[in-house]
Amino acid sequence: MPQDDENKSKKSNVSPKTGDSSWLTTPRLIRHIFDKFPLVTHPLNELPNRRPIERNKNTLHIFAREGEARRGAPSFNPSCLKWQTYLKLTGVDFVTVSSNNHASPTGSLPFMIPAASSAESTILDVVRPIPSHKIQEWAGKHCATSRTESDSIRYEAYLSLLDHRIRNAWLHTLYLSVPNFDAVARPLYISPATSAPPARLALSHSLQTAALEELTKASTSSVIDLSALYRESDNAFSALSELLGGDDWFFGEAEPGLFDAGVFAYTHLLCDENMGWKPDEERLGNSLREGKWKNLVEHERRVFDRCYR
Repeated sequence: MPQDDENKSKKSNVSPKTGDSSWLTTPRLIRHIFDKFPLVTHPLNELPNRRPIERNKNTLHIFAREGEARRGAPSFNPSCLKWQTYLKLTGVDFVTVSSNNHASPTGSLPFMIPAASSAESTILDVVRPIPSHKIQEWAGKHCATSRTESDSIRYEAYLSLLDHRIRNAWLHTLYLSVPNFDAVARPLYISPATSAPPARLALSHSLQTAALEELTKASTSSVIDLSALYRESDNAFSALSELLGGDDWFFGEAEPGLFDAGVFAYTHLLCDENMGWKPDEERLGNSLREGKWKNLVEHERRVFDRCYR
């Protein structure tokens, strides 16, 4: 502050002439500019309030087409669809909003914004974003029925099939298969994000590079063995089919849970003709559609009918 500078000059016995020539002195031209354009601190901007009707509703932000999000249709992203379906299975009342990673406090979707606690609440009261890894805990406090998910080693082993073997094949199918990238990923993730060709090119490169890095990390060599990649995903689906057997829900549960939602997130999107998969390039879903794992397809129908009919 100027007053502090003046006090320091007095204590150090610096002559006025020497002080004026100091390198700390602001040049007259710069002072003249700032006199015309003074620095002003404005109050914080309010958060956007484009959809005030949803301030009193739990709102799940997901990847989705705008019109489909308003209808509560399934997301086209496996992670988003998993949590969207889980919340529906638990009976939590919520709406979905089409969003993107830039809107997320963690940089990824989905995330939940709980409803305002009262009609008098402001929009600032609503914004307590819940990232995906905390949605299950939050839902446990707000669901219509109490339920617990298994934390056994057996459960974790089967969960790893979804999180690694099937997900890896999904990454290649969606992002690294050129026909599928152009037919599915580009219209779902690239075109809605920006209309600028250079930005679209950069985003495409970013998504494909990220997918390649993920698969390279999971591989024992720098070259991705596609035969092994899809063989492992097939084995994973076979194991899941055997686990389900003739039951309606996984692990013989009376009601579907998070694991059912996780399996559905992949089987639904792989079987959904509206995704626009190129048949010759979609090895991951061909076996499902051809009836190789009939009970998994039937499971997908049961979850869909319960949550999205």
